[in-house]
Amino acid sequence: MKASNRERIELHMLTSLARSQRALCRIMETIADQVTVSEQLAIHLAENLQTISEYQRSMIEKITKKSPRQRRLGTPGKPWISKNVARGTSSPAHD
Repeated sequence: MKASNRERIELHMLTSLARSQRALCRIMETIADQVTVSEQLAIHLAENLQTISEYQRSMIEKITKKSPRQRRLGTPGKPWISKNVARGTSSPAHD
């Protein structure tokens, strides 16, 4: 397979996944609305949402050939702020 064809296919798949992510956001809003109406329905929708998310995660791993970063538990470190940002300058300084 030519590199350009592979890149086109990968771009198409990533675009599809992005559309799917937007749809999942709408589904999550629906779940939030349905919790007040039917807790069982909300649980069922949440389980389906989890399955779809796992499928998307595996697709991304196959496309990018990268595994997701591992979550770290614990106390977060101090925030890092660039000296340029702290001074309010917009362009980076080259020291």
